[in-house]
Amino acid sequence: MKKIMNTGLALSFALLLSACGMPSSEELTGDVKEAQEKVKNVQVKVTGKEEGSSDYKANGVQEFDFKSKAGYINTRMNGEELKMYHDGDETLAVAGEESTKVQGEEKKYVTALINNAMELQQNPIRYYQKYDKNLPNEFDVTEKDKEYVLTFNGDKDKKQKIVADDAKAYYKITNQGSDTAVDLDQIKGKDFSLVVTIDKETKQVKKVEKKQSYSVKVDGKAENSKSKQTYTYTYNQLDNVTKPKVEAKAAAASTDSSTETPSKEKQAAYAKEAGQYVAALIQATVYQNTDQFVAKHPNQQDKKQVKEKGEFQKSSFVEFFETNFKGALSSLSSNITDEQLNEVSSAFLKALSSIKYTIKDAAYSDEDDAYVVQVEIQGFNDASVLAEVMTPLGEKYRAGELSNEQLVNELIDGVAKRYREPVELLPAKTVPVHVVRNGEKDYEVLMQDEYLLTFAQQS
Repeated sequence: MKKIMNTGLALSFALLLSACGMPSSEELTGDVKEAQEKVKNVQVKVTGKEEGSSDYKANGVQEFDFKSKAGYINTRMNGEELKMYHDGDETLAVAGEESTKVQGEEKKYVTALINNAMELQQNPIRYYQKYDKNLPNEFDVTEKDKEYVLTFNGDKDKKQKIVADDAKAYYKITNQGSDTAVDLDQIKGKDFSLVVTIDKETKQVKKVEKKQSYSVKVDGKAENSKSKQTYTYTYNQLDNVTKPKVEAKAAAASTDSSTETPSKEKQAAYAKEAGQYVAALIQATVYQNTDQFVAKHPNQQDKKQVKEKGEFQKSSFVEFFETNFKGALSSLSSNITDEQLNEVSSAFLKALSSIKYTIKDAAYSDEDDAYVVQVEIQGFNDASVLAEVMTPLGEKYRAGELSNEQLVNELIDGVAKRYREPVELLPAKTVPVHVVRNGEKDYEVLMQDEYLLTFAQQS
C-alpha cells in the first residue's frame, strides 16, 4: 500500500502535548514511517530457513530503488542460485546457466514477487499493517545502546491472522508460476513473531527478525511450514540496482513486445489508460464508489477482479485514515473507540464528497520513466478546518480546564461535526500523478498523496 494521507495537524498537536521519555509504540512507528518514506534505495541482506515439506536454508541479497521501481532479488537456496529483476521495461530471470527475458504469465509472476518484496522492504511495519490495522500500537518498546527494539505483542488470534493472510498473498502469486496449486481457503495460521530493530538517530529500520508457521493444502494434501527470516538493511548506497546479464540468444528469442520500449502510438494508448486508472482510483478512495472504479477502470474484460481491487482500495483508504487519526491521539488516550473512529472517518468522507476533479491530460515521461497524469482538483483546506476545532480546545487544555480524556472526546466530536458542515472549495489546482504500467491494463499509482493532499490540503 502506497502512502495514504495522514492527519498531519492532529499528529503535531498530539505530539506537542505528549510526555517525554521512552517513545510509545505509536510514536516510534510513526517516526519510522516518516524516515522510511525518505529512503531512495535499499540493499537488504537476507538469511533464512524453512522446516516442513521442503526443508531449505537460504541467503541472498535484495535491492530496490523506490523512485524508478527497479527491483533485484538474488536467492541462494540449498546451493542453487536464482536471480530476478524488474524495472517496468524489462523483466529478467536467471536460474543456473539459463537466462532470459521472461514474458506472459511468467513475467506477471516475477513482477508480482519483486513488487511484493519491494513493499515489504520499504517499510516492514507498514507492510504487516495491511493485515492488522492497529499493528503500530502493538509493539513492546525496549532500548539497547543506540537502538530501539520493537517486539510485536499481538494476541494469538492476530498472529494467526497475519501469518495466514500473508501466506495467502504469497501463494496467490506463486500459484501463477507453478503447476502445483495451493488451496488458499485452507491456509491456517499457527504462530507469528516480529522483532524490528530501529536506529535511534535516523529512526530507520536496521534489522527485522521474523518467524512464522502455518499449514496449507497442496493438491489436497496437508503440509506444514515453519520458517525464520532475518533482513539487514543498508540505505541510499546504490548507484544502480543490479541488473543480471542476459545471454544474447535468450534475449533474441524473446518476442514479448511488452519488454520493449513502447511505440509512440502505444505510449499514447497506455497514457490514456493511466488517466482512466487514476480516475477510477479517485472514485474508490476519495468517493468510496467501487461501481465507478469498475466503470472507469481500463480493464473491462475482468470486472470481477477489478471490483475486488476497488473494494480493497476503498477499505484500505478508510482503515489507514482511522489508524493514522488514532495514532495521532494515542499518547493522550488509549480509549478511543471504533465508534468514534467511524464517526470521524465517515464525516471526513462527507467533506471529501463535495470536492471536484477533472483528468486534464496524461503522457509518458522519459525523465520519470512513468506515465504522468495531470489532475485538476478543487480541494479544501483541511488544516484550516481542523484548526477551527483544535485552537480553542488547546487553549482550554493548557488552562487546565480539560483532562486528556476530555480533550480527546471533545476533539473527536468537534472534528466530526465540522467535517459534516459545508467546506469551502479552494481555487482549482492541477497536480501531476505518477503511474506505472505493471502489465496489460494493469496500472499502479506510485504515491497516492500526489492527489490526496490536494483534495484535503494541509496548509
